[in-house]
Amino acid sequence: MAKTSTQQRGQKKKVCQFCESEADYIDYKNYPLLKPHLDYFGNIRKRFHTGVCLHHQKMLKTAVERARFMGMLSYRK
Repeated sequence: MAKTSTQQRGQKKKVCQFCESEADYIDYKNYPLLKPHLDYFGNIRKRFHTGVCLHHQKMLKTAVERARFMGMLSYRK
């Protein structure tokens, strides 16, 4: 049986942390939850870096945009 490329390298597939915790909503006021999904410059990291599913990535984007609008996050450093 042939191994896939992730099995050959010994890496595990990333699982969405929001799906594991069964999150229905990502709150824009929860800064410690948003911070790992932002890079140094304040940009939202891509899905393949963080392992977030498409549904929760869209919710994350909305939460970050709201936090920026309210002044809780900076637009750019």
